[in-house]
Amino acid sequence: MKLSDLWPRAGAGKSATPVVSVTVTKRAGAEQPIASGKIPGPDTGPRGPIELPATLAQCEVLEETLCRDAIRLECQIGQAKGRAVSEGKYADPDWYHRAKAALKHINRDRQRLMVHMKALRTEARLKDQQVEDRLILDVIKEALPAEQFMGYVRIAAARKASEVLR
Repeated sequence: MKLSDLWPRAGAGKSATPVVSVTVTKRAGAEQPIASGKIPGPDTGPRGPIELPATLAQCEVLEETLCRDAIRLECQIGQAKGRAVSEGKYADPDWYHRAKAALKHINRDRQRLMVHMKALRTEARLKDQQVEDRLILDVIKEALPAEQFMGYVRIAAARKASEVLR
């Protein structure tokens, strides 16, 4: 989400000049400035939730980006509130409500990302555990005679069947 999408638009007797002007130069890995105070192009319509990355490393990068965006947006909203209290200059209500809504969406995306990252960590841990279990079984199989090992396999299968019946 670009913060420049939250600046007021001209029309209906309103000035396009934002009441609060914060210039954000660049964030890590971005080629374009995020918010420059310039009037954005036409709105492309409502956006849905962000797409969650497949790897944990990509998730961590996205988490940092969302955190930075949320902090910057909270800062802009706080400055607008402070100016309203101290100088009596109120921010454009449309901008203010779009900014608050964007902050809610960013926080919701962060929450979804945290749940997704937990699932990725759990999945990775389970895969590691399965590999370790398989290696342990291979070592035991090599150390025991074949009939004794198969006897233990039958005992384990019987226990599994009795657990299913409960």
